[in-house]
Amino acid sequence: MTLSKKYSTLIIASLIVSVLALGISYQDSTAETLEFDPTKGAINLLQIQTVFHFTGFGNLSLETFSVFEQVSGYKKDEAVSFRLFGMAGIDKIGLYKLSDKTSQERIGSVNDPLNNFDIDVRIIQNEQVLHEFNYKGCKIADYKVTTLFDADETFSGKTKFAIVDVFEFLCRGYVPSTPLFDELVLKIQKPDTMSTTELPPGVTWESHQSFKSKGFEP
Repeated sequence: MTLSKKYSTLIIASLIVSVLALGISYQDSTAETLEFDPTKGAINLLQIQTVFHFTGFGNLSLETFSVFEQVSGYKKDEAVSFRLFGMAGIDKIGLYKLSDKTSQERIGSVNDPLNNFDIDVRIIQNEQVLHEFNYKGCKIADYKVTTLFDADETFSGKTKFAIVDVFEFLCRGYVPSTPLFDELVLKIQKPDTMSTTELPPGVTWESHQSFKSKGFEP
């Protein structure tokens, strides 16, 4: 990569991150005008949080993706990829620009900061992280816009059209973790004199003793 192209990529990266941050701020300031809150759309108060880590440009968090789909990577030596689905919105304009540049192959080198970033995907319930996936060395592999509708119900005006973004990411690897489970194991390994108030939310003293009696180890 020539020096001029390198600086051009850095400028693009800076603008994308700045614009994305602006989009998040704008959406937060007009949250009362939104008809659908993606952070409250799932059963059991579950929500998806994604954090993008751009080297040299900081971290960007989005909570407006409603669907997280693991495509591949669970099996050994399998390529790691996943998809995120969410309503189109101003908070994603930085990702739109990034996908545009990627599709035009203007960001082709693995050393480009926008072609090699990390993503954390967290499944959250009641502000607690149930399951986390830390993806490394990612890039946008595919992007498309689709419109969801309920056949004649939507066309007749009974329901509304939903314009949805679908991002697919290809990564070099990922590390899964279960923070709440690890916390539970630590609680189980404590002396019997522990108080019931020390147990993680949703865990009863009976279930705690059951785990311990079975000699459970992390």
